[in-house]
Amino acid sequence: MARSAPLALLRDAGRVTVLSAPPGSGKTMVLRSWIATDDLAGRVAWVSAPRDAQRFWISIADALRGTAAGSALVRPLTPALGLDGWAVVERLLADLAPLREPVWLIIDDMQDLAADALHQVEQVVLRAPPDLRLVLASRHDMRLGLHRLRLEGELTEIRAADLRFTVAEARDLLTGAGVRLSDAALARLHEQTEGWAAGLRLAALSLAGCPDPERSADQFSGGERTVAEYLLAEVLDRQDERARRLLLRTSVLDRVNGELADLLTGGSGGEQILHDLERGGAFVVSLDAYGSWFRYHRLFAELLRRELRRTARDDIPALHAAAATWLVEHDCPAEAVRHMHELPQAPMLPEPLTGSEARVLHYLPTHLTAAEIAQQLHLSVHTVTTHLRHLYAKLGAHRRHEAVDQARALGLLT
Repeated sequence: MARSAPLALLRDAGRVTVLSAPPGSGKTMVLRSWIATDDLAGRVAWVSAPRDAQRFWISIADALRGTAAGSALVRPLTPALGLDGWAVVERLLADLAPLREPVWLIIDDMQDLAADALHQVEQVVLRAPPDLRLVLASRHDMRLGLHRLRLEGELTEIRAADLRFTVAEARDLLTGAGVRLSDAALARLHEQTEGWAAGLRLAALSLAGCPDPERSADQFSGGERTVAEYLLAEVLDRQDERARRLLLRTSVLDRVNGELADLLTGGSGGEQILHDLERGGAFVVSLDAYGSWFRYHRLFAELLRRELRRTARDDIPALHAAAATWLVEHDCPAEAVRHMHELPQAPMLPEPLTGSEARVLHYLPTHLTAAEIAQQLHLSVHTVTTHLRHLYAKLGAHRRHEAVDQARALGLLT
């Protein structure tokens, strides 16, 4: 199906386009649709990057020779012992120097290129003739020196957000698969998949022929078999042990930063791992301009929580308890309460407050943080947060103002 927004970006692109998005985002589909819609057959050379550098450059030469303009310019390249990539780059640049009509070179799966080949591609990008247009597609951002092109307006960057399906496009996709949903069910499915192309396609396959598509759409999640298999194979299983541990143990959180990640993993370097995962297209989304807080794609988060239950169920209460304590200490009571309610003990309203809890309660109507309350009472922050956790549980409160209201209703505060 033709998708207007990404097609418009490709049509208006500069000389070099970087197409960077996680697996299943629809990169290949959009490129093929663009070629067909704009009738570019015969002017596009398309290669998928192999790890073998020699095969890579032979593939590029063959693909360029397959275009109408390149067939008369690019000399054949055959396998040879010790074929040098840098020499091939110089030869290709010399062959293409007389190019006077647009030719597009699409290099797919750039993330699979070895470091030397990546540097060689960078030279082609920077020194290619104006009529050689390059599209570099990858699962994650590549370390290419393209800053000058960006400043000169020659670089177009297309990322996951640009490839997300709109609600209307999601409806077209589902209708094409014979699935019809109400507006409300479609909106919920779109929100759950976040417009992720593969998620919507897997949903269409799952719902096609289903006797109750509305109900099945509402229940569609990262635990659905085809989604789970895809995310395991394409994302989680590709991570090293440190990143995998971080993803699983922090999946209990709605949002995560480096300090929380280190707390729940018992390790260090969590912030850098989160940044690497975001750049690596691992369904990790930055929530602020500084890259301090992150969240996981909804379907991926559900898959992670499912894997955590399967592999480390006994650790889950301790993870919630640690998260709750940290969040209370950092004045995030609403988030802390959610984790408190995941703990085994249930809130007990009739249980009386201890003297220490009553003294902490006295400060709740103020705007003092947990740390400031601790200073007033000459207690440690940890002690105050423990009292707060017990207070919230005993009062059955989810938020600080709810605890205050409930305490007043019970006569505990005047």
